[in-house]
This record gives sequence, structure tokens and C-alpha cells, in this order.
Amino acid sequence: MESSIEGIVVVGGSVAGWAAAVRLALALGGTVAVRVVQSPYDVPDGAETAQVTAVSPEAQRALPDALGVPEEIWVSHCRAAFRVAVRHVNWRTEGPARAAARTLANGAPDHFYRPYARMPECEEFPLLDHWLDRRHRGETVVPFDYACFREPPLLDAGKSPRWLDGRTALTHGWNVDTRLFADFLRNIAVRRLGVRLVRGIPAGVRRDGDGMVTALHIRDGREVAGDFFLDCTGERRLLLAGELGEPFDEVPGGPLCDSAVTVSVSHRGPGGHSVHGGPGDADRVEPYATVTALPDGWAWTTPLHDGHGAGVAYAGELTDADTAARTLCSLLGLRADRVEPRGVRHRPGRLRRAWVKNCLAVGTAACAVEPLAGDALDAVLDTVDRFLRDLPARSAREAPAARFNRAVAARDARELDLARLHFAAAPRADTPFWRAQCELPLSPALDECLAAFRAGLSAAPGEDAQRALLAALLTGRPAPRAALAHRPAAAGATAELFARVGRQQRILLETLPAARDGLRRLHRRAALPVARARAVPAARLHEAATPL
Repeated sequence: MESSIEGIVVVGGSVAGWAAAVRLALALGGTVAVRVVQSPYDVPDGAETAQVTAVSPEAQRALPDALGVPEEIWVSHCRAAFRVAVRHVNWRTEGPARAAARTLANGAPDHFYRPYARMPECEEFPLLDHWLDRRHRGETVVPFDYACFREPPLLDAGKSPRWLDGRTALTHGWNVDTRLFADFLRNIAVRRLGVRLVRGIPAGVRRDGDGMVTALHIRDGREVAGDFFLDCTGERRLLLAGELGEPFDEVPGGPLCDSAVTVSVSHRGPGGHSVHGGPGDADRVEPYATVTALPDGWAWTTPLHDGHGAGVAYAGELTDADTAARTLCSLLGLRADRVEPRGVRHRPGRLRRAWVKNCLAVGTAACAVEPLAGDALDAVLDTVDRFLRDLPARSAREAPAARFNRAVAARDARELDLARLHFAAAPRADTPFWRAQCELPLSPALDECLAAFRAGLSAAPGEDAQRALLAALLTGRPAPRAALAHRPAAAGATAELFARVGRQQRILLETLPAARDGLRRLHRRAALPVARARAVPAARLHEAATPL
């Protein structure tokens, strides 16, 4: 059709850019030419503050699985490690920075998990509501996550989410090296999907009389023409903010964490000691990421197969980079004179509109909030899929923009609310940072969510993540669940479901191998060097990955 879009240009060779290009090429099946302009200044999306990228189960299905690449090949190439959950440490107790969990008033350790697994349901209510009801009536002291999910005790024990024969026991994603994952996506996109790589430095755009971008100028004089353009340039926002002048709205209030220091470390620190724990834990690979609350912000640790990335996020107006770097080294047991922490600052906020004219901002180019909200790659894929569902005609390239912008703004607002809820609901006020968090204004939606939780009401659509976080941060007795008082017949089914979770935990503790052993087996199954495996034809990829 003459009015169909014929060419899409992705500006930015980040993880977001290459993930978008792969998703577009797979969905459009060669009917649209996809080109990616990669600059020497490009940094894989999020690499400034996250040397490790989370690949959720949904992202794995949308990218490596959809490409037909055997798991052991891409996992081995990207130094991947299991990611079953995110472990939160010391979010409910006050005190100095420490990696180990402090002790709550009830004697339990101050940590909880947010697994990828879906919340079970019983009698048309999430199991969380039944746990809150039992907790209100004093019938259980088992923490929310340990009662409702199989994963927590298995994660405590460092168990693999898979048996050694490859069968999956627990829902899981992956931690991957950010730069290597971007390389993997680029090579697949170019070699197998026909995506064209254009190397060069963007130097402006050409626009027509209607304000539509018709071509991207390259500094060496070339032009890259297209019908639609995706801005994947991270916080530079070269197209939307730079060329089209779309306003960037910073997060109101403050101070959210707008600065970070990061390091990449091996499993063994100075002197041969493990950075994960005591010397006896040197070979342990945690099957989760960890986020730890600090007096002046929070820290993260994301394991890889042969190392991990770590960092401290803080508010620049309250803490300086040197202090944050010392805190990070102390947490990891590293000598400050043997590492080189990297500092970076960013502006939390979002573009007022992500789709303007025939340009669409993707990833941190559109919205930059704390990664406490969730996996950034999921937001990238969600944005691209929304665009694909309403792919416009060339003659009406702005037609879906208003509806798209409303939907993406609502999604971004939920992510910001979830990030802020970590601080708003945490019972801490012992430092200037935490007192400032307590004073931040909450959005009307978050206010309503908190009020509903305190009144014993069920979660509204889209509030499941917020509700689970509130239950995990809970230190007192929750409000009664009024609706469950009218479901007396549910008590037996609920008790059986809680008992079943406990039985499965015990069985899996006995049968699952250590995460370290599961990863070693998976990485050893890569039968060819990655550089050769990427070059073999698609029909032979399975043969290449078959163990000898």
C-alpha cells in the first residue's frame, strides 16, 4: 500500500535500541526496513548505573526465545545468572549501612523477596488477602512472602530454579551483562533479521512542512531517511527533547535518588575473600538481585555467572560521591584503593509526551525513574508493542499518538508510584534522607492505594505490585478483610493452599541443586564459542548447542 510505512530508523545503539529493533523486525516480517544508527558515544541503555540488565521471563520469551536461539548460547555469551526475585534488605529497620539483614522486633531478619512468580489465588481472592486476614486475626506469624510463595526459603538456601536435567521448578529470569546483551541483540538483528546498522554520530534532522522528520543527519554528511523514528538515545533524548523540543518534566518534590556510584567486581574480593559473605561462600552465586536500604539511599547487587555489578543510589543534594563510594566499598568488603567506582547523575522524570509527530521515545529517553520500580527492558518492550498494535499509516503518523501517550503516561505514573512507595511505606525516619522521603507528596492514585490497604480493601486493577510491597513492609497488624468475613467456606481451601505451598517448599529444598551448580551445567552446554555460534545458520543453532 502506498500509504504504508516503509522505513523505521532507531536512533541509539543501546539495549533499548537493539531490543526495539529486534522486536520490530520480528513483528513486521520484512515489510518495513529497520535501521539502527549507532554512535561511538552510545552506551548500552542503563549501563551508566546498571552494568547488569534484568531479563524477565516475559522479555526472554519476546527476544531470545522468539529468535529461536538456544538458551545455553545466549546465556553463556551474556555471562547470565538466574534471577528468581529481588531481595530487599533492611527496609524496615533504622541503622547504619550494612549488607547483612538486621533483626526485626519479632526476631525475624529484615529481608523480604519480590519473586517473578505470580500470586496464587483462592476462592476468587489473591492469597495475599487471605494472609492479611489470617495475620489480622493472629493466626500466622509467617512472613507474607514465605507464606504465599514457594521461592523465599529456596532463595535463602541459594537453590537453582531448575533441576540439573533442565526442567524448570521456579519462574525465573536472568541477570545479563548489559554490554554483552546489547552485542547479542545487535548481531542477531543484523545477521538474521536484516536490520541495517548505520555507524555515525547524529547531527540534526531534516523536517518537512508538517514538522515530520524525514531524515537524520550524520556528522560525516550522510543522511538516514525514514518514515518513523525511535529515540533510544537514553537521557540525551536527542530527537524528542533535542530536535522536537518536547519538555522534560522532572519528578515533583524530591530528593529522589538522582546520583549513583557503581563498580564491577568478581566473586572474590581482596585477599581471596568472597564479596557475597564469609570466605566459605566464595563459590555461591545468589539466584536473585539484592536492594539494600541505606541511611542516605539504597544499594544494589546483581550477580552474574562470574562476577556481579553493584552500586549505591543517593540524593546528590544530601550526599557526595566520595561518601557514597566509601559506603559501597564497605558494603562489599572492598578496599577503596583497589577499585574505581564510577559516578553518574541523572534527572528523574519523563518527557511530557513520548510520541511527537513521527518520533517515539523509548526506554530512559522517555522516562527515567529509579529501577526499584521494575525491569527497564519490560517497559521498552511494552512501548514497542503498543506502537506495533497501532502502527500508523504514513499519511496519518500522528493518529494514534494521543491515545498512546495517555496509556504510556499512566504506566510511567504507576512505575514512579511503585518506586516512591518503597520510601513512603518504609518505617524509617532516622536520617535527613529518610525524613525528606516522608515529606514527599504522594500522587492521588498512591494516596488512594494506601488508604484502601489500610481500610482492608482489595487491590484495584494495576495495584498488585504496590499491594505486595505494602504487605512486605508491614510491621504491625493489618486491617481486617471485610469481604472475607462473608466467605466462611473459603477457610478450608485457603488452609490447604497454604499447606501446599509449605509442602512444595520442603520438597524443592531437598531436590533442587545449588544455583552455582545449575549455572555451571548450563554454561558448559554451549558447544561452540559464541562468536562462531552467532554465525551458524538458524537451522543449525540447535545442533550447535547439543551437548557432546
